[in-house]
Amino acid sequence: MNAVIISSKASTLVHEAIGNTDVSFEKVGRFESGQFIEFCEAVARININAFITDLDCTDSNTFLRGISQYRTVRSNTRIIVIALDRYEDDGVVHELADMGINVVTTSPGTKPKSIIPALRNLLPSQGEVTGNGQEDWESNDSDLEKIKDRIYRYTAKLTSAGSFDSSDVMDLELPDVPIQERIILKDRIIGTILVAVMGVESKVGSTHQSILIANYLKRKGYSVGLVEANSSSDFTSIENAYEGTQDFKSNNIHFSIEGVEYYKNNNKLDINHLITAGHDYLILDIGSFEESDWSKEFYRASVNIVLGAGSEWRQGKIRRFRDLHKKMDQSNWVYCVPFVENLSIQDIRKDLPGNLVYRIPPHADPYKHQGDTDSVLNKLMKSYMGDSKKISSKALLYGVLGLCIVIIIVLIILLVVNN
Repeated sequence: MNAVIISSKASTLVHEAIGNTDVSFEKVGRFESGQFIEFCEAVARININAFITDLDCTDSNTFLRGISQYRTVRSNTRIIVIALDRYEDDGVVHELADMGINVVTTSPGTKPKSIIPALRNLLPSQGEVTGNGQEDWESNDSDLEKIKDRIYRYTAKLTSAGSFDSSDVMDLELPDVPIQERIILKDRIIGTILVAVMGVESKVGSTHQSILIANYLKRKGYSVGLVEANSSSDFTSIENAYEGTQDFKSNNIHFSIEGVEYYKNNNKLDINHLITAGHDYLILDIGSFEESDWSKEFYRASVNIVLGAGSEWRQGKIRRFRDLHKKMDQSNWVYCVPFVENLSIQDIRKDLPGNLVYRIPPHADPYKHQGDTDSVLNKLMKSYMGDSKKISSKALLYGVLGLCIVIIIVLIILLVVNN
């Protein structure tokens, strides 16, 4: 028993994939916001094995809202989303994958029928019941993580010959957090998570990228400090722009914008002092690795982000940086390239085999939320989110226990005095 809410574009593909299986609910077309939400609510009221839908049947925001509401009610029912003609860094696709939903997607110019084998493989067999959800979704945490971090992406081009019988599975998993390494190595910073953003050359946007990361983490509820670990004096210009006047003068060595604490570069700036400020995350805007005195902090950081330019005549600087550090462990380094086309990012990935390379979407205002950018930042930071919060919770628990002990001692003393 399946439910189907799909566009006309995907209708033929879905019916060819599901064959003669029973369809308890079916709607085909392009739907207004209210219609799609109403259909999702209707599907949630019936027991089914799988809910099949596609991104072209309504607008993206409505689609995410409807799927999220359905998942709240039917957390154990398999959801399969079809995303035709989508680039690999599509924000909606990544957000669905993060929710643990199976997404079958094709890149532009791909033969649509290539997704049919995927749909058949993902559909539960007719005898399979997903109502209790134990065998599919709650068997163990590792199975859920594997589902959450994979998008089934089919890339058989229109010009390809023969039948399509396999897929490219795009593994979006970042390396595990090097927790043991951070405990063993004395030069690692424990407590505050240090994020270092460094450019392979100047003028590649390390400050812009650092602000994007800082605001993203702040929206997640973390305490964030952003350090001007270079001599550009850009933070002074940022403060002036925030205050709304070019003539604004301030002797403050730090200031706050939307909850993020900005630390200007000055002679008294010291990493050990900054760590004691107690931020969950401390982001170092190092700038060009050849020009900054803070380059050594990049190698000690927990999160290492290398920024390069995607222009064809500047891509060589990225390769040169990688080669200069070829004797170092780069397994946790992430190379980011802003303002670059998908074709160019693919070329860069070929030049950096074994390294993680991400395309940063165009994002003019780093203080404004943008879905596709957040999807990429989530991939960059997800393995490093939560550690400091756990430490804070533990400290709070110890504080409460200490207070209870003090109260008990006081009560005992009062009882002894009264007797």
